[in-house]
Amino acid sequence: MKVILVGYMGSGKSVVASKLAELLGYQFIDTDEWIEARACKTIPDIFSEDGEDVFRQKEKECLEFLIDHDDVVLSTGGGMPCYNQAIELMVELGETIYLDASIETLTSRLWTAKSGRPILKNFKDKNELKVFISKHLSERADCYQKSKYCIRVDDKSVETIAQEIKSAL
Repeated sequence: MKVILVGYMGSGKSVVASKLAELLGYQFIDTDEWIEARACKTIPDIFSEDGEDVFRQKEKECLEFLIDHDDVVLSTGGGMPCYNQAIELMVELGETIYLDASIETLTSRLWTAKSGRPILKNFKDKNELKVFISKHLSERADCYQKSKYCIRVDDKSVETIAQEIKSAL
C-alpha cells in the first residue's frame, strides 16, 4: 500500500508521514528530499537555476518512480498535487490523505519557520502572511479535497494525527 499525504506547506506532512511510516512499518519518502538527492541541488536552486517547470517535472518523475513501490508513506510538497494532474495519479496510486490546517495554524507555523522557505522570506508581518496563505490555499483547496481522506490537524499532536490516519486506513 502507498499512503500519500498532501496539504499546504506547514500542515505537518513531513513529520506526520515520518511518524505514520514508523507506525505502519513502511518506508518514508519526502518528495522534496527525493528530488534534491536526484538533482544534486536544493529546491530553491532548482527554482532559481532551472525554473518551476523543471521542478514540477521532477515531482512527476518522483510519482512515476513510486508506481512500482509498495509499503511507503509519501510526504508531498504543498504544490505537488496541483500540477500535471498529479492528484489524480496520487489517488490512483494509493491512499491519499489531505492534512487540513486552518489559516491561523498555518500562519503561526509558517511565520515561525519562514526563514527556511524562500517564498515567505519577504513578508513583513503576520497579517500580510495570513492574507497570502488565505489566497494561496483557496487556489489549492479543490485539488487537496480530491484526496480520499481529510484529517483536520489543528491542535493535535503528530502522534494523534498519525494514529488517526492509521485507524482510517
